[in-house]
Amino acid sequence: MTKEELSTKIGERIKQLRKNKGITQAELGRLCDKDKQHIELIENHKVSANVYTLYIIAKALDIELNELLDIKSNNSLK
Repeated sequence: MTKEELSTKIGERIKQLRKNKGITQAELGRLCDKDKQHIELIENHKVSANVYTLYIIAKALDIELNELLDIKSNNSLK
């Protein structure tokens, strides 16, 4: 898997989890102390989030980091 493919899968995973929780990009940004545009860039794989940012996003979504990174089962959310 390339860096771009991984970034795409993680961005899609964040978007899917966020929508399942009924949270907007702006709300997730506030919970993570990031702006909406930063969340949008991550979700649309325009930027790669560092591990700490992924950790903060996972906590804001009330999930563990390993669940956020579970990209192999992207279509089977718990």
